[in-house]
Amino acid sequence: MKLSVVILTSDEEKNISGCLKSVSFADEVIVIDDGSTDATVTIAQKMGARVYTRKLDDFASQRNYGLSVATGDWVLFVDADERVSKNLRNEIVFSV
Repeated sequence: MKLSVVILTSDEEKNISGCLKSVSFADEVIVIDDGSTDATVTIAQKMGARVYTRKLDDFASQRNYGLSVATGDWVLFVDADERVSKNLRNEIVFSV
């Protein structure tokens, strides 16, 4: 089974690196960016995330767009200021 992680961002350069490191176990990491004016997109791309730029119309539509471009059997949504703990990672890895 393939795991996709989707992260919605907007000017998250201070948070994105730590978030991406915490989900590095996923098969694919997707960032849906709302036109950041800082280094969010550059950092995400350098760390191997697939980045899509999409203007935020509403939160639900942004999440649904992320879901539509994800190719995994399972999709985990994480906010850029969140981190997946080692315990959660282990639960996911051994369940998926």
